[in-house]
Amino acid sequence: MITRRAPGKLFLAGEYAVLQPGQPAVLVAVDRYLSATVTETSSPTVVFTSSESGDRLHCDRRNGRLLPITQAGPRFDYVLAAARVVERLVVERKIPTRSFEMHTAADDFVAASGTKLGLGSSAAVTVAVIEALTAFYGLQPTRTERYRLAVLATVAVNPAGSCGDVAAATWGGWIAYRSPDRAWVRDLAAERGIEAALRVPWPGASVRVLPPPRRVRLLTGWTGQPASTAAMSGRIRHRLARLPATFHTDSAACVGGLAAALADNDVTAVQHQIRRAAAVLDALDAAAELGIRTPRLDTLCTEAARAGAAAKPSGAGGGDCGIAVVDQKRPDQAADVIRRWNAAGIQPLSLHPLPNPGDAP
Repeated sequence: MITRRAPGKLFLAGEYAVLQPGQPAVLVAVDRYLSATVTETSSPTVVFTSSESGDRLHCDRRNGRLLPITQAGPRFDYVLAAARVVERLVVERKIPTRSFEMHTAADDFVAASGTKLGLGSSAAVTVAVIEALTAFYGLQPTRTERYRLAVLATVAVNPAGSCGDVAAATWGGWIAYRSPDRAWVRDLAAERGIEAALRVPWPGASVRVLPPPRRVRLLTGWTGQPASTAAMSGRIRHRLARLPATFHTDSAACVGGLAAALADNDVTAVQHQIRRAAAVLDALDAAAELGIRTPRLDTLCTEAARAGAAAKPSGAGGGDCGIAVVDQKRPDQAADVIRRWNAAGIQPLSLHPLPNPGDAP
């Protein structure tokens, strides 16, 4: 039995712009975990199970590819895609495939009501399954290779996503991220195989670990309204003509300023860039009418601002979470944000940024 786990994430800046290859964003991994456990079996089929739903998906292998023989809906899409990518690599390396059962547990990513919190469960399950199954087969990939395998699995399900959440779940800690050309990556793997996709440079892609800012306290509030990141990200593709002319340059400048402020441990500068990132998103929302700002997210941001914090939606918006940044040396300010959120029906989440694992590839 092998168990691996992957964390959730929060976007700090760069949302939507990061969908364009090479555009930057800043994210942080947080201490909510999704686990994947793989156990070898003697069954001729491969079985996937989920503690979240109790569902089971049975698969056969045909021509080296895992194919479902039972119906399970989209719940297992990312799990199955991750397993398929690993097994393609296994076959390419002429390693015999084995029967197994893969169990995933995502309790940290849902509220008591069963509603998803919007912390990147799809990315976390993809990364956790990749890590568990590569260990099961003894592949020992580097961190960069695990990220690439998870990206290849993700684009098979949702080619529109930036995969920033995948990078955060793989590296942990605070990261500056630039997205690869996902269509190019997908075509490369289809034409030349997984091994080749692990070896050649990926245009546009980079992940840089940022030093954890000791003076920054990050608060997270949940609106109680779930949102679909895939749907929100997909919507912008049909409204590219409506993007503000300076959107990408404004976003990149904000992300660069935020990364520098985090590295300098300058909480005032971090707050300035968070407010700037919020304004960039607001301008995008006004021009493209994406529905990023909801009344609940407006309340979250307004109440945090009244307490002196810098606040914005985190991620694609349309619901889910928002963040507020306060000075670590001002516990009174953090308490005021939390009090105001509670009074307004915004649920504060007990989340903490993960320590950085280091710069190892």
